[in-house]
Amino acid sequence: MKPLPENRCLTEPPVPQCCFNCFERRLRALSSRSNPDIEDFAKRYDVSAGVIDLAVKKAMESASSAKSHFLGTMKITLESYETLSNNGEKSINKNEIEKNYCLEGLSIDGDLDAILTQLEAFNAYFKNDESHQTINMNLLFYGPSGTGKSELARYIADQLDRKIICKRISDLQSMYVGEGEKNIKRAFQEAEAEEAVLVIDEADSLLFSRDKARHSWEISFTNEFLTQMEKFRGILVCTTNRLDDLDSASLRRFNHKIGFDYLTAEGNLLFYDLFLKSLTFDKLDSISREDLKRIEKLAPGDFKLVRDRYSFHPHSDINHAMLIDALKNESKLKTVLSQGK
Repeated sequence: MKPLPENRCLTEPPVPQCCFNCFERRLRALSSRSNPDIEDFAKRYDVSAGVIDLAVKKAMESASSAKSHFLGTMKITLESYETLSNNGEKSINKNEIEKNYCLEGLSIDGDLDAILTQLEAFNAYFKNDESHQTINMNLLFYGPSGTGKSELARYIADQLDRKIICKRISDLQSMYVGEGEKNIKRAFQEAEAEEAVLVIDEADSLLFSRDKARHSWEISFTNEFLTQMEKFRGILVCTTNRLDDLDSASLRRFNHKIGFDYLTAEGNLLFYDLFLKSLTFDKLDSISREDLKRIEKLAPGDFKLVRDRYSFHPHSDINHAMLIDALKNESKLKTVLSQGK
């Protein structure tokens, strides 16, 4: 994206580059404020240029010249604004990538390295393309729940230095006739204006076979989504747990279809080390490791779930047997559910 004119930033709706320019101009006179600091604030806080301006002024009035004090005051001011804007509740960025996320160990059908390389090439071309022609990269991630589909989308956005906009079907649907179609259009327009990666979770509710539709609004809802897909200028990622329900006409609109599956035995060990090993002081012995490798139908989401369940317990109260049993229970539940179906 080209830098915005000096006077435009204060009057136009904020975009990531705009926020960066705001921070940069206001901190330019302070030589200790390096670009990494500016980029961190621009990514972390989704606020207008006016709020940035006020936060910088207040920080300069109340903080010492020390870099840490200045940035600390900036952080408090911006977080306070976001809390007030969120009806008094602390704002949480649910689109941040999991800190323990790792591509290694994922069970993915396809050449992920090649796809990531192609996305980087697309991103570079997109930023230098002055023709503004319709060009998009539509990706479909399919597979069981918890296998890392949404997290890979966040990883892609982070690697491409793009904002991410996640929408669930509940964000798009409406009780009013025609409003759902407008919500879909607005989501694509927002992502295109901010050059963000647009992620649609549970996309099977949008891309199902129209032959199975019971109501006319279901067909128009899907038609609008497919139309916006073709007109979209950017990167779209749709995720689904139910590939079989998708319409064949919808599938052809995706440049890449990437399948996710449960972890392999080695994947179990890798994600155990990433998420659970540090919760206990005990050493993971060879018998426990072999036991862990034999557990089937585990996904990265299962390790995160068990970690969150035990993370607030003292390390001295936790042992590997407890953690492995918890993973076995998650696996067992999936087996029971699949038999029921």
